[in-house]
Amino acid sequence: MLFIAAAFAFDLRMGAFYVISVVVATLVARVLRPDRDLLGLGLLGFNSGLMGLALGNFFVPSAGLWAAMVVLAALVAAVTALLARVLPFPFLAAPFIAMFWLFWPLAGTFGLEAKTFPPFPDDLVQLLQALLSALGSTLFAGAVLPGVLFLVGLLIASWRIAVVALIGALVAVLLAVVTGVEGVAINTGFVSFNAVLAALAAYTVLGRDLRLVLVASMLASVIFGIFNRNWPAPALASGFVLAIWFLILLEKLNGPFNGSPAEPDPDATGETSQ
Repeated sequence: MLFIAAAFAFDLRMGAFYVISVVVATLVARVLRPDRDLLGLGLLGFNSGLMGLALGNFFVPSAGLWAAMVVLAALVAAVTALLARVLPFPFLAAPFIAMFWLFWPLAGTFGLEAKTFPPFPDDLVQLLQALLSALGSTLFAGAVLPGVLFLVGLLIASWRIAVVALIGALVAVLLAVVTGVEGVAINTGFVSFNAVLAALAAYTVLGRDLRLVLVASMLASVIFGIFNRNWPAPALASGFVLAIWFLILLEKLNGPFNGSPAEPDPDATGETSQ
């Protein structure tokens, strides 16, 4: 409920898109008879909710956009339910990201107009504003009030989760400051929300280890920066998803590096064998 309030506090239309997309996704998921645990946890509506928010954020309002939101929410729900059955690793926000990227170059064909965003101006970095806006930006609501509501929601779930989210935001803010990112991009949470999501996913999916939280946050920030500069569509949560997948891959490849140290060679230490 607090996440819904955060979306509505930022923009009424985006809040409506968020709720409708989740409802549509849940209905579609029930028809497809997925894992009931995933359905009950909301994981089969999570991606569609993000799709609704993204559409409301990146496109000019129109009747066609409302129709596209319903259709895409249903499609994302179907893809999510399918991936939940076949993928042996967490798909996270991948269904939403993949579907949005596929739709992006076709949007004009359906009469939708993408918004034009001017470059971020520079400004003094306001640390508290930047941290709270980073939390709100996970819902495409980069402002202080949505961030506060998001944080309260996390605190209700777990104070540890709330601290982890703030750690992720702080890591991204500091990286952005030292690399000279424009102040408004930092203060609005634009450069930090991937790190927040990566921190939360690392702590809940990979293991309750703050070292993983730090690494995931830094890696997500770097990957998001690369996509944001070079990808022909909005970068979305690509940094968060790819960072977690990369860490999962490293864990799989870590076997040869995780054994006990080799016995020392006596000759190498100047000793003679008998």
